Amino acid sequence: MKRFIYLTALLTMTGCASPQASHIQYLQNKGVNTQQSAQSFQHCHGYGCKFIADVNLNESDWQDIGKSFTPKPQTPERERDAIKQAIALFEQKVGAQTGTDIDQQGTFKKMGSHQLDCVDESTNTTVYLSLLEQQGLLRFHKTEAPTARLPIIHAGRWPHQSAVISEIQTSAFFVVDSWFHDNGRPPEIVTLKQWKEGWKPQADDDKV
Repeated sequence: MKRFIYLTALLTMTGCASPQASHIQYLQNKGVNTQQSAQSFQHCHGYGCKFIADVNLNESDWQDIGKSFTPKPQTPERERDAIKQAIALFEQKVGAQTGTDIDQQGTFKKMGSHQLDCVDESTNTTVYLSLLEQQGLLRFHKTEAPTARLPIIHAGRWPHQSAVISEIQTSAFFVVDSWFHDNGRPPEIVTLKQWKEGWKPQADDDKV
């Protein structure tokens, strides 16, 4: 019981535990500017959004990101594949500006101000998803607030958080989890139910 109380407190402190009414409210609570634009937005790093950097993307950057959705996906499944590629490109472009291109998968393999934990990753991915939605690139999905899974209640030995999208037609929820991989690699997208049950990539030896 003591271990459960400790981990729940830890999750709350890192911003993983509290359910959010919307992704906008979530970003407000993290101190991230909700008036994001395609040209200027904010990026979290250093664990739990300890550091928030201003980032700028130009027209050429957005053309690159837009190519992920060309040809236009005709199914939700295809759109989720496009989302993976777009998030990877965001990380590459933002990482080059903020120094977080050295970010490694997971939380404990490397420390420092340019490393990201699950709170940073899920917050940044939520921003990227909202920008894709804002630019009209998402037809089958909308951005939701990040969600968390707890040890004992769900699975794994540590609290974990991920960005979330919902499929408009079916209302099905999917996590978009970039924490499992190094900066600039496509995130994992799986159903929320799978993820809550402790899903992780088989090839990775992550401690969650």
